[in-house]
Amino acid sequence: MSLETDGLRQRRTGVKRLVEDLDIFEKVVDNVKEEKKLSSGLISIICFSVIFCLVFGEVVHYFSGKKEYDYRFDVDTALDDLPNLDIDLVVATPCNNLAVMSSMDESGGIFAPLQQSIQKDPTRFEFTEEEQMYWTVLRHAHAAINHGGLRGLEELQYVDSDVEDNLEQLANQKQKDEAAALTEQRRNQKDSDGPGNGQLIFMIGNGMGMFQIVASNGVDEAGNISHRIEKFNFGRRVRGLVAPLAGAEQISESGQDIYRYFIKIVPTKIYQGIFGRFTMAYQYSVTFLKKKLNEGEHSHGGILFEYEFCANVIEIREAYRSLITLLVRLCAVVGGVFATSRIINNVIQLILNVLPWAKVSTTSPVHVEKTALLNSGIVVR
Repeated sequence: MSLETDGLRQRRTGVKRLVEDLDIFEKVVDNVKEEKKLSSGLISIICFSVIFCLVFGEVVHYFSGKKEYDYRFDVDTALDDLPNLDIDLVVATPCNNLAVMSSMDESGGIFAPLQQSIQKDPTRFEFTEEEQMYWTVLRHAHAAINHGGLRGLEELQYVDSDVEDNLEQLANQKQKDEAAALTEQRRNQKDSDGPGNGQLIFMIGNGMGMFQIVASNGVDEAGNISHRIEKFNFGRRVRGLVAPLAGAEQISESGQDIYRYFIKIVPTKIYQGIFGRFTMAYQYSVTFLKKKLNEGEHSHGGILFEYEFCANVIEIREAYRSLITLLVRLCAVVGGVFATSRIINNVIQLILNVLPWAKVSTTSPVHVEKTALLNSGIVVR
């Protein structure tokens, strides 16, 4: 009976030993330590320095790094809602040389009231010192938004809202002064100037349109198409937002040049915060073309704005990274550097053992006490 029990125990011991033979993890006795080496110490210093730099960089990037955005394209379902065009344009031509009319006026349709939406006020093309100061700020913003290279739709250019407000107030005051001066001048003249042949055409249809200003020659003064754009916004006004054409200035030496602006408008919803608030901005890109009249040609100078609305709306949301993502990246950095440093240390130790000059020990003899290894019959003297 005892023999069968011994045989059964012997069989269990064989299975246990077979499983132990498959163990790939090295076993080291606790009181047996590897000798410290200078090369390993240097690798450890480099390893901790790299870990500190990478961890610091990840934390800084998480809290103050460049924001990332998610773009979503959707069909614009508000095509029937025509956005307003807010334009403030100064042309170096007398008002009598510019006439406003719409090509749809004769039909008496919904476009008939367009000519009443355009208001012409007399003013001076030259700046005062205060106006020049605010105009310089707007010009710098215009240059920043129109510099070469790619720009994300979420990268909006802002200026202090007081810049546009002060420019508008100063322009209104200058218009009042100019209107008073013209009224006094007309009182002293027997014959007033008659209307010129200039025209302003405004057409809308199928998402495309054209806005044209033509300067003709008046009775006493030739027309000049030199112009300055202070505002050119589509949709609801966003205070301080600089449009690509805001701050544009073109000076015509002959006064009869033709300027064409091709505008591609993209409706954009920029979401902010976690409550779904968004800013609706009708952003647009501009392609500018200037045509000079050749010698002998006779034509009126003109400014043409040709625009087209995109059929899609772009939704922009900021991509937030969770704290778990940061912790995972930190763990990956620390673990990756430690694993890489261990491989580098093993390679360096292998090279040092192979080289003849590296085998010479530079350490002084140390007295080693007799130590008995646990679970072994080996004695170290």
